[in-house]
Amino acid sequence: MNKVAVAYRVLAYVVGINLIFVIGAWLAQLSTDDSSWWNRNSGAIGVVDMIHGYLFMGLLVLIAVLARRHRWQPAFIITTMLLATIPFVSFWAEHRATAAVHAADASQLTS
Repeated sequence: MNKVAVAYRVLAYVVGINLIFVIGAWLAQLSTDDSSWWNRNSGAIGVVDMIHGYLFMGLLVLIAVLARRHRWQPAFIITTMLLATIPFVSFWAEHRATAAVHAADASQLTS
């Protein structure tokens, strides 16, 4: 597996875990009172949320690079990008994309 694929895989996991935290924090802020830890530390949660946005943009770039290198179909590219926005499903999307990279690498070795 090439370096871009490894970077994609690592970043996909980081973004997925970060996404779960961001969504969980948002729900916790909505469901608790103003004196809760979640609401008192909304500034720190906002920073984590902003970092998540930058990491997600990097993830989209890596998906685009992998798509170009491995000649993915447009539907596969779009679904991979969209599924990366859904908590827990993003891990399955990463697994699916990694399997596509492995399959492309295997087909290049046999040809």
